[in-house]
Amino acid sequence: MKAIIVGGGKVGYYLAKTLLERNYGVSVVEIKKDICRYFANTLDVTVVLGDGSTAGALKKAGADKCDSIIAVTGADEANLIICQMAKKMFQVKKTIAKVNNPKNIDTIKALGVDIVISGTENIIRQMEREVDNSRIKELMPINKKAAVFEVILPENYAYDGKSIADIKLPDGCNIICITRGEDFLIPRGGTKLLSKDILLIVSYVSAANEVRRMLKLKK
Repeated sequence: MKAIIVGGGKVGYYLAKTLLERNYGVSVVEIKKDICRYFANTLDVTVVLGDGSTAGALKKAGADKCDSIIAVTGADEANLIICQMAKKMFQVKKTIAKVNNPKNIDTIKALGVDIVISGTENIIRQMEREVDNSRIKELMPINKKAAVFEVILPENYAYDGKSIADIKLPDGCNIICITRGEDFLIPRGGTKLLSKDILLIVSYVSAANEVRRMLKLKK
């Protein structure tokens, strides 16, 4: 998945580092040269020097091809503008704004931002849950680290007819049941996956992207 972070500083750096660890492609837009230089020298991210509230800077960062934009500047008004521009001009699927003043949360939500969050940890947690809306989605959190996910296998699935035992899944990930048409299966190692199967999986939230990759689900 591809994410753009607008705003450097400690929050932007922490987000970029954490998302890289979760196999996101990350671009950072920052207006200060020294911060851009620091990001470029210490993280494997695309860095754009510019005003993130302008269409030019967002386009240069790849807004027309990204899955999420996270606005974490120090101004709530700027974060709102960034998210609105991303949605209206670039059709970004998910916009996330960090609010510095909690009183602005309801207003920013009402103006069309998908997710409004006041804490950095909450942004990371939310990003982990936004894996691939069309193929894998979180149904129920178990605790702060694990959840039950629904996975919908596509037509002409790459592993159609392959047994579960032959597919390497991340540690701590288990397929707990399969819905196949009107049938309900409790899978074993020899159970084969078929196109259009609906899987229920228990997994660590942080491993959701890896589950998608191991099951060969397209982004």
